[in-house]
Amino acid sequence: MKKESEKRSSLAAKVSSWSIIGLVLGGTLLISGIADVSEGSSMMAKIFLFFLGAVIVVQVIPGLMLFGAMLKGIYSMVGKKSKSTLGESKK
Repeated sequence: MKKESEKRSSLAAKVSSWSIIGLVLGGTLLISGIADVSEGSSMMAKIFLFFLGAVIVVQVIPGLMLFGAMLKGIYSMVGKKSKSTLGESKK
């Protein structure tokens, strides 16, 4: 039984890690693709924009995770309050 739960948690961790890596790479390419870099610009300008895109994406991911945790906390409080009021009204 423990081995199955360890496998599931390991699989969930791998999926989570790969999805975050995919989001970072995809977002970085998207943000650096938005910037209009002319063909005559140097390689350093392109590398800088790629780095800037990576920084922005890496800052957005924890923000979204925090926002999701906040929503989860708010809805769990609302659920507990509604269950407690239903329990009191039945008595």
